This record gives sequence, C-alpha cells and structure tokens, in this order.
Amino acid sequence: MEKPILFEKPRGVRDVLPPLAARKREVEKRVAKVFQRWGYEEIVTPTFEYADTFLNGAFRDEEDNLFKFIERSGRTVVLRPDMTAPIARVVSSLLKEQPLPLRLSYNAPIFRQQDPAAGRDAEFTQSGVELLGDATPDADAEVIALAITALQEAGVAGFRLAIGQVAYLQGLFAEHVDSEAVRARLSDALLAKDIVGYERIVTADVAEEKAREVLLEVPRLRGSLDVLKRARALTSSAQALAALDNLDSIWKVLQLHNTEEFLQIDLSLLLGREYYSGAIFEGYAPHVGFPVCSGGRYDELVGKFGRQTPATGFMIGIERVLDVLEKSMPQKAAERYLLLYEERDRYPVIGFAAFLRSKRFIVTAQRVEDVAAEVAVKRPDDVLVIAFQAGKLITRDKLVSALYTDFSHMFSL
Repeated sequence: MEKPILFEKPRGVRDVLPPLAARKREVEKRVAKVFQRWGYEEIVTPTFEYADTFLNGAFRDEEDNLFKFIERSGRTVVLRPDMTAPIARVVSSLLKEQPLPLRLSYNAPIFRQQDPAAGRDAEFTQSGVELLGDATPDADAEVIALAITALQEAGVAGFRLAIGQVAYLQGLFAEHVDSEAVRARLSDALLAKDIVGYERIVTADVAEEKAREVLLEVPRLRGSLDVLKRARALTSSAQALAALDNLDSIWKVLQLHNTEEFLQIDLSLLLGREYYSGAIFEGYAPHVGFPVCSGGRYDELVGKFGRQTPATGFMIGIERVLDVLEKSMPQKAAERYLLLYEERDRYPVIGFAAFLRSKRFIVTAQRVEDVAAEVAVKRPDDVLVIAFQAGKLITRDKLVSALYTDFSHMFSL
C-alpha cells in the first residue's frame, strides 16, 4: 500500500474555509462599494512585476522581504508586496494622457516574506485607494474620511485613526540632531513604536541638553488639535512649522467631514514605507495587535516613474478587519438550510429549494439514501436541517413551515 502524500502549505499562508470565506468576500464588497460611491474607479495590476518597480523607492531597503524569481530573459520578477508602486507605474505610463486628479481603487492579494516569529501572513489582502494629482489638504482629509467610512461600512466598531506628519519629524530632527545616523536610529525606534529605545538614544547620543528636552517630548505629542500648539513651541524649523500648518488645515477639513470622534494627532507616528512625505495616518481597532489601515501622502514616488505628481492614499487590511469582527462582535454566518430528500421526493423538494433561494435563503438540497439516518448526523450550529419523507415536510422551524405552506398553495401540491 502506498504511503499517503502529505500536503503541506508554505509557511505564512492559510486556507480560508466556509463560512469565513463568505464573510471575507462580503467585507471586500462593502469596502469596494464605499470607494465607488466616493468616485474611485477600480484598477487591477499584475500579481507579479519586475523587481525594479519596487526597488525604485517603495521597498529599497526591504529587498529581503520580496518573493523573487527569475524569468527566462534573466530579469528578476517579484510577487507584488504592495499596490502603490504598481499604480504609480500605470499612472506614469498607460494613464499618462489622463488628466489629473485621478481617483483609483483596488482589492488585491499582497505578498511579503515575514519573520516566522512575527506572526504575520506572507499572503494577505488589501483594499485601498490612491488619489493622484491633488496636493491640497482637502485631498489628505478626503482619504482619511474615506478610510473612516470604509471601516464603518465593513462593520468595525471602536476604531481610532492617528494622524502624523513625516515632514515635522524630519524638520525637528534636522534642527536638533547633527548626526544623520542618529536621526535614522531615532526614526527606526519610532517606527517600531519602541519609546524606551527612542528615549535611550536621545539620552545617550544627543549632546545638547536643550535638544534632549525637545526630543523627549516627541512621544508625548498625542491628542487633539491642541497638540499642534505644543509642537510649535519645540521648533523654529521652517519645514516643521509648515508641516504643522498642513496638519491644522487637514484637521479643519476633517471637521467638515464630521470625523473628529475617530481621530487623534500623534506626531511620533511613522510608517514603514520610505516614500511617505507628508501627512500620514494609521488605524487601530480593539482586540487586534496590528493596525487595520494605514496611508498618507507620497509626493515623490510617482515622479520616479516619470510623471511628477503629488499623491496620497491608504490601504485596509481585510484579514485584520475580519479578525476584529470575529473577536469584537462574533456572529454566525447567514443561516443555511439543508433539505434532505430521497429519490421519491425529488418533486417537490427541488422546486421548494428554488422557492427559498428566491427569498434569498441559503439552501442546499441533498439527495440521500435514508433521510432518518442523515437527520441524526451532527451538523454545524448554523445549519438548519429540513427533511422530506414520503412527500411530507418534517421541520420544527415555523418560518420554513409557513413558507412551505405558501409554496404548496402556489403550486397546488
């Protein structure tokens, strides 16, 4: 006898089984509908691209995180690790004659090699938008308000979005830290949300006492609009002050969107992509350890592909949204009906199954050899078993009984 083959999945990927697969598709559809209502058109790009598309700026220092292979021409190809760079490529080539601004949306699988200890998937799904060709604070506010609306429509409750400004930190660090290497280490610590490590670097590697006092305030620059006033007192950098003016303008537009209850300012916030250049944001929800969404302004990236234009956007992690929904408000899938019948009862069972489906019930009609034996089989809690024996419906479900009465009258059964 041959030994059975062991079918194993690669590390970092997972199967999505019923009914979670249906919930995933429902979340994706709801988010896509929101994007459509806001005027964003869907774009689909290839699952794999030339490595240069991402090493051009999006993943320059993260090449080890890419899934790479060599095509016949000898060029290196990668599975896409994000959607922003491919969209920048398309906007600079196939859509180069299209007038700006452009509003594009996507829903796509993303692939990144992960540290096995990190507990992150190597394949996951992102839904997001890119708004290209608009440098105004209104555009930044639009994508933030859109992210809030999409999370609400997906059913996420209790979430908050933190808004930061890359240019503020760049200006502040340049003003108070002479060493570029130290500035990089400070940024890395904030990116990792390692506040203890950040404070340790400031204490050990920043010589001037006044500079140390200023930099130690950065992790505490969190809250509502009054944070900007405190942040202004820490700097005379033109770049940093302009960044604060930008955040003030964005906040005022967000007030018109009625989104303040979901927002806070966090001037210590940094995100993982190097292309971010201005206002950025990250969304957090109860019961999950990773952000459910993130995004921001990236005015230089599209220019690397040959079409200089400002841009901003965001992504929502679909699996992370599903984790929130499962943990914060568990819910059963839509009730499913299983109609068991023997050959002699094909009619009226097949007709009744069609009738129930027309009423938007989820129905499976299954022919069996012995209905009584099959009824005794244990099934998932969300499956309601309906049996037909000798032309009679057997069920305790009052709704199904009433519907069968209607069906019987309609067809004179």
